[in-house]
Amino acid sequence: MEQNKLYDRILGSLLTAGVGDALGAPSEAFSPAEIKAQFGRITKFEDPSTNCISPDNKIGEVTDDSSQMYEMARAVVRSGGDFTAQDAADALIYWAQHYPKYYPRNAGPTTQHVIKALLAGEDPTTVGQTGKMYGRGTSNGAVMRVAAAGLIHPGDYEGAIQTAVAMSAPSHGTQHAYSGAAAIACAIAEALTPHSSVWSILRAGLYGAQQGEEIGRRTARIAAGIPVYPKVVKAIEIALRCRDMQEAETELECTIGADDISVQGTTALALGLFAAADGDSMKTILSGANIGGDTDTIACVAGMIAGAYNGTGAIDGQLLAQFEQANTSFDFRGVAQGLCDIACRQQCAN
Repeated sequence: MEQNKLYDRILGSLLTAGVGDALGAPSEAFSPAEIKAQFGRITKFEDPSTNCISPDNKIGEVTDDSSQMYEMARAVVRSGGDFTAQDAADALIYWAQHYPKYYPRNAGPTTQHVIKALLAGEDPTTVGQTGKMYGRGTSNGAVMRVAAAGLIHPGDYEGAIQTAVAMSAPSHGTQHAYSGAAAIACAIAEALTPHSSVWSILRAGLYGAQQGEEIGRRTARIAAGIPVYPKVVKAIEIALRCRDMQEAETELECTIGADDISVQGTTALALGLFAAADGDSMKTILSGANIGGDTDTIACVAGMIAGAYNGTGAIDGQLLAQFEQANTSFDFRGVAQGLCDIACRQQCAN
């Protein structure tokens, strides 16, 4: 892909994820009925001050989701693409120390414990494999921050999987997390290719889910729970038979579930909403904000894929301007350029 187009797709992924995150922040943890009662339907940035999870957020401001995605992407740029589990651990520690609005308040059940262990000097290659606690290593933190793993590897599934695993290992060292992270990374990697389609992106996601599961079963902790792959298949099946986005939201929420913050559910919902929207960026992230449960994360992860497929031009211009005004501390354009430079070097090397 020509470099300017690649840059626009990479920036599109980061910005669409961020806009999705900010759209979903006011409705996080709400049921679909509660969203309808308070907002009717979310079609723009709403005031998050009535949400106890993000009461001090400005309208249009990101949450822990895309702030972690951003810091992980910055770490990938610093690594020059040779990203390791230590780099991921350093990025998590930096995030915890520099985002007091989100840490520890919004850190998930895995990340909160892991950051304490990393600060105590534990080995980042093994600390993420600690179990014996519900949700530890299987929550959706592994996918909320994974965008850069796909963005530096256009069309290179194996490279995307390798980086996604390194990114997940310090916090989410389980077969489910590796599967979910690899699924989203591969979907993004495919979305960046010149002739990608909605179907080729979904196939790439399924491939990543399979390969991540296999790597996790060989090298990580085997956690309890349904694998990612069948949940993604079910989500795609639901998307294909629904007549519109609101029907898809209802069916996906009732069948897959949006309230459990599991990596399996979030991965499946992100790919399912992307499929139901036929790849449309705004339809994808608005449905993520309206589906209920962990709305900010679902919209953020789904936005990574849709944005990589469509670029920046598919984001509503008014929302994008408002988003950038609310998030001036984030240099998404600079990070996107750094990721693009790495991606171009990777393509030349291959």
